[in-house]
Amino acid sequence: MARQRPVAYAVLKRNFYGYFANPTGYVFLCLFVLLTSMAAFWPYEFFNSNLGTLSQLNKWFTYIMLFFIPAITMSIWADERRQGTDELLLTLPATDFDIVIGKYSAAAAIYSVSLLFSQLSTFVVLAALTLGEVDTGLFFCNYLGYWLIGLAMIAIGMVASFLTNNLTVGFILGALFNAPLAFAASADAVFGREFSREIKAFSLSERFDDFGRGVISLSGVGYYLLLTVLGLYLCMILIGKRHWSSGKNGNEKLAHYILRAVCLAAIVLGASVFFRNKDKRYDATELKVSSLSDVTTGLIRGMGKDRDVVVDAYISSDVPEAYAKTKYELISLLKEFESTAKGAGVPMQVRIYDSISPSSEEEKQAEQQYGITPQIVRVRERGAIADQPIMLGAAFRSGLQKIVIPFFEPGIPVEYELARSLTTVAKPARKKLGILKTEANMMGGVDMRSFQQTPQEPIVEELGKEFELIDVNPASPIDVERLDAILAVQPSSLGPEELNNFIAAVRSGLPTAIFEDPQSAINPSIPGTGDPRPAAGGGMFGGGGAPPPKGPIQSLWDLLEVDVPGQPSPMGFVAPDMAWQQYNPYPILESMQQSNDLWIFVRQEAPGGADAFNQESEITKGLKELMFLFAGTIKPKNGAKNEFTPLVSTGDVAGTMPISELRSMQRTTLDRSTEIRNRRGKTLGVQTIAALIESKVPAAIEGETNATAAKPLKVVYVSDLDCMSGVFVDIRKNPSQLEAVEFQFQNITFVLNVIDVLCGETKYPAIRRHIPTYSTLKLVEARADEQKREEAELQRAANEGYNTKKAELEDASTKAKRQFKEAVDKLQSEGAIDVSKQQELIQRITEYQMKEAQLARKLEVEDEKLRRERDRNIREARRNTDDAIRKTQNDYKTLAVFLPAIPPLIVGVVVWVSRRLREREGISKTRLR
Repeated sequence: MARQRPVAYAVLKRNFYGYFANPTGYVFLCLFVLLTSMAAFWPYEFFNSNLGTLSQLNKWFTYIMLFFIPAITMSIWADERRQGTDELLLTLPATDFDIVIGKYSAAAAIYSVSLLFSQLSTFVVLAALTLGEVDTGLFFCNYLGYWLIGLAMIAIGMVASFLTNNLTVGFILGALFNAPLAFAASADAVFGREFSREIKAFSLSERFDDFGRGVISLSGVGYYLLLTVLGLYLCMILIGKRHWSSGKNGNEKLAHYILRAVCLAAIVLGASVFFRNKDKRYDATELKVSSLSDVTTGLIRGMGKDRDVVVDAYISSDVPEAYAKTKYELISLLKEFESTAKGAGVPMQVRIYDSISPSSEEEKQAEQQYGITPQIVRVRERGAIADQPIMLGAAFRSGLQKIVIPFFEPGIPVEYELARSLTTVAKPARKKLGILKTEANMMGGVDMRSFQQTPQEPIVEELGKEFELIDVNPASPIDVERLDAILAVQPSSLGPEELNNFIAAVRSGLPTAIFEDPQSAINPSIPGTGDPRPAAGGGMFGGGGAPPPKGPIQSLWDLLEVDVPGQPSPMGFVAPDMAWQQYNPYPILESMQQSNDLWIFVRQEAPGGADAFNQESEITKGLKELMFLFAGTIKPKNGAKNEFTPLVSTGDVAGTMPISELRSMQRTTLDRSTEIRNRRGKTLGVQTIAALIESKVPAAIEGETNATAAKPLKVVYVSDLDCMSGVFVDIRKNPSQLEAVEFQFQNITFVLNVIDVLCGETKYPAIRRHIPTYSTLKLVEARADEQKREEAELQRAANEGYNTKKAELEDASTKAKRQFKEAVDKLQSEGAIDVSKQQELIQRITEYQMKEAQLARKLEVEDEKLRRERDRNIREARRNTDDAIRKTQNDYKTLAVFLPAIPPLIVGVVVWVSRRLREREGISKTRLR
């Protein structure tokens, strides 16, 4: 600019240096940094969300700019008029454009420096809170958005300065001119829902939303640049007013320029709509947390353009910390869904209601239209457990199809839930999954032995969201043509004919998932592989009979050409050995005496577990952790022709243990974990728990020469059924089942992947793998974890103290009873000889009974007293923990807010002192008095 437009550059230097040479400029700068720091870190939601982002500042930034931008622009031209220097500028050998662009560049430079102060201070605070793990892409994208907002608002604020020669009026007009664009985001407070949505689309904060999530979009950049051009053009009209307003055609030219401005405004609106519909986007975040997976993007672009899709999301304004990340991810992904659909020309309308309060109109609409109601979640507040109702649901509509997600649990992948729902509602035809009827009774229903209703297993309910489920009774031949795959849980519990029908279906090439368990640890009513079936008969009239016969499971293993290590059971069946592994990533479970080596934690961090998951298979690719309870183990037979691909394996510090050893253990007070470790046997190395079994050619059918109609075998065999139990469904929904630990089990994801791959649906496993990783406040987390460990230790001490004192009371009570009983027994023996002792004996027995009741009552009272004391200590520990965490947050909050304002304040003081010293130079000391 210095060479091409020297006058514009001279104007820029004059205004820029003049602003920062005046201490008043630093006052506004300090206020700006202080306000941005307060908006970013002071709100309760910042620490509640536990995310290292500027989401709170994003909400308030445009309102802060309503104060700061007019402070910069108010003197741009009004001060020149007030001092009479405007005529000097206008008589310079330069065009009006040079003056306007010089003034604008000066204001933009002042704003850029101010924003740089804010950026540096905010980055230091975030870097400290996240221990250096700031998502720099997201952070700088946020500030790019702030900068573009400022550039647009400066251009509009300059228009106000050209209209007056009073600084105060210039400040007020600058704020008023920018206010409609800032407050348009709250249009729903005045206008109807549909109209307010259109107004919001042109607000400063709505166009900034992409930048706030780390996405640089053409629509956002274009919007701000177009506003800037509009503002600068209006300034050109006003500064050139001297040329045409005084002539005889002044009024006509005024109307002409007004028409020009209106047309330009219409062009800005039209171009904004065009860019929004033909958007180009770039996710600048480091870990691409604001991007959809390639598979999801392909699903959206591949949707038909003949069916409109409407998505309504209902989200509470205030959610607990455990759900804050889910809320952030849900809103971000829904907006990406809408943007991707618009770019592909797919008719999709996304309506997000993210500020729902109790009893609001949106809450009533969600319940009446979709059945989405507030869910009660448990939260801790100052050491006390409280219930908080929150909404976090969504509904998809397309034609007559409707899919409702009542609540997004914090452990379920949000993108998967959205993609699955969108696919289901847009393409109603679902693949058919057969559920084999076995003693596991996965589909629920009436148990004919007990005549009691059994509920459907939670995993079946989860599968029903994606597949059309068909209850398959193996009592008759299975129609494999109407099924895409079949799920068989504990097929060893089938009768001979039923098992033969199932084996025939497997032999025909029907993709099959088999979950066969030596012994269920969670549901003992399901017979293990080596156990007999439950006895038939009984029911409401009693009776009973011999157990029905079981089919030979060995015939299924022979078809699959797998070897299942085991021992003959007393009932004549094969009892598979159980796998064990010496590895536990959750020490708290051992301290609670809950885990043992038969609890297999499959992780790559386990000793020798580098190949625990087959990363070449779509089933296990990307998995981090699985858990199996009392699982079996499998391996290919020697000389097997089928292709045996291990999917899940233990580490090398593992082996097998006969199930008879487990069952021979007595239930004593001994440490069960130690007892199992003593009986488990020697280390045998890696054990395979799940495998994919495929044949290259159709399986031969004995007695048949033409098997060309059959398909190759495709079976996933998992030697455990507890991995799909309702416990793991609950853990998936809420990983923080224990306050002191957050489980990472992906069992349900593994089961869903198995079924999807067998059905040929490889897109969903890829989507489940796409889990965004957010930057969190690790410094606060570390302090909070330390406090929680102290709380857990205090709770353990309180429980131990309670148990010790209770045992002492029980011992004292037992001792007193024993002494009294010995005296009564002595009198009874003496009363058999001496009749005179009979009366004393009766009296002593009565006293003994009274004493026993008295001691029991005393024990009950003391126990209640001890229990109250223990609970009080636990509540106090929780309260102290919460207070300590809150104090830590408040300390960092105070430092984060006030420290950033100190550097510009120091610079301002130095400038003020320097200016005062220069003013005093050369002045007589007598005049300084």
